[in-house]
Parts: sequence; C-alpha cells; structure tokens
Amino acid sequence: TKSVNQSIFDFVRENGRTYHRYQAGSYMFPNDSYETERLDLQYEILKVLFKGRNFYAPLKNPKRILDIGTGTGKWAIEMGACKSLPPTALTRAQVTGTDLSPIQPEWVPNNVKFVIDDANEEDWMLDPLDYIHTRILAGSFEDFREIIAKSFRNLKPGGWMESQEYMPTVYCDDGTMSPDYAFAEWTQTLDKAAMTLGRPLRTANKLKRWYEQAGFVDVHEEVYKLPINSWPKDPQWKMLGRFNETNLLDGLQAFSLQPFQKGLGWTKDEIEVYLVHVRKALSDRNVHAYHKIYVVWGRKP
Repeated sequence: TKSVNQSIFDFVRENGRTYHRYQAGSYMFPNDSYETERLDLQYEILKVLFKGRNFYAPLKNPKRILDIGTGTGKWAIEMGACKSLPPTALTRAQVTGTDLSPIQPEWVPNNVKFVIDDANEEDWMLDPLDYIHTRILAGSFEDFREIIAKSFRNLKPGGWMESQEYMPTVYCDDGTMSPDYAFAEWTQTLDKAAMTLGRPLRTANKLKRWYEQAGFVDVHEEVYKLPINSWPKDPQWKMLGRFNETNLLDGLQAFSLQPFQKGLGWTKDEIEVYLVHVRKALSDRNVHAYHKIYVVWGRKP
C-alpha cells in the first residue's frame, strides 16, 4: 500500500461515513474507523467460534496464499506470522491480501503484503497460488461464482480454496421468534435492496454446490450457529452472543445506508427511524435467534 496513488486515500464521503475511492460504488459498506473496529470484533468472534482456527483446508506448507477482500488484514497478518499454527507451518508462505480500501496496517511481517485490487477484474497479476481464502464477502460481487471460477484458474493443481461466510437469514429453533420479528424483517429488506443493486447477500448456503460446479473436488462444508445476542444459557455461547450483538448493533447503520438509499430510495432520516425498532428487536433475549456461518473448502485436482 505504500506505493498507491494518494488519491486512493481520498475516500468518498456520504452520510457522515467514508467509502472506498478505488472502483467507487462497487462495495456497499463503509471503510471508516467505526467499520474497521467492527470488522476486528467480527474477526475475533469467528476466531472463538472456530476454536482458534484460521482455516479448515488441509494445507501442507503452502508457498503462496491469497486473501481476497482482506479488510483490516488481520487474517493475512496472522497467517504470515504463523499464529495459532505449528512452529514449522507456513514459515515460507508469501501472503497477499487484496482489497478496495487501503485500511490495513503499515507494519506487517516481511512475508505479508497488501494490494489495492478488485477481484472482479480478469487479471489478478499473481503467480499460481497454493491457497485462496475469502471471508464475509456477501454483497461484494454480482456473481460469486465468477470469483470461484477465477480462483480455480489461479490455483496450482492440488491447491485449495476456502470461503467462510455469514448467512443473513435469521433462524430460530424453538418458536420464540414471531413472524413480524423486526430484525428478521430488516434482513429481508436488506436482501431486497442488495438484489436491486445486483449484490446478492444470501450466498453462503450455495457455496458448496458452486465449488463443485467450478471443478473443485474433496469439497467439504461445516455449518455453525452464532446467536444474535446473549440469550443462550451456556457461558461461552452467551459470551459469543453478547459480542455478536455488539457487532450487529454497531453495523446496522453501515449495512443499511447505501443499500436502502440507492436500492430502495429511502432517506437517511427514514433509515434511522426504522432502525430504532430493529435495534430493540435485536437485543430482545426472549427471542432465541441465530445466524448460520458456513465454512466451505475444496481442492483443485
């Protein structure tokens, strides 16, 4: 990021938030300090949910790793620094994180670099890769199948791809969620707005099939439940739910502004009034709701 044109740092300003300048408008969510703090919390939530694992693919000393949509770069940095890994693992891996926004730290391990790049572009300008990783990229692309296909082409034979993705649908197993639950209604409204803008959100449950259609083999899928607030009785799940509630509350405005304004024609005031009821519903511990997190990985033959 040191060599990028300074204009890249002249972020687009809307509604008191900032958005990426490079390929402006192609990603719906902000990149300001409020959002980067939320992304870091989201990263820690998934780290606990995955019991400390950064990846599920059976990697064997990969040399070149790509993190698409790296965000704050925490995953790429941990992979480069070999945190939570055996001392001999990944010590020679070169990790590249790509993103539309230069929001990554300047001081990183020597084997980690960040590049301002759009994965939608045909030429990724990378040598063949051993492992490609994506995390929480719903709403980033018109068709995520194209990213999977490009990843397949850019992997070495025997290389792995892995995606870790939220399913925005709100689930409940015990009947405590009413049909008019405001938070679930918000996710449906957001989905409608995203579809209008050509950036679908409900992709997580399709990833396994898309991997297989792209030519990947040994495709695996793990699905986790993440409570939306601290309703569970189990202490660890209660803690995860509490952090997830904070993460969702902090992100509601960021998730809503551009999609609702540009996709549905709402004003900022209309959005803010609407979100009052959504926030109240999200924090209602009488509703035992949760999201599903999908982890899918597969190998190029």
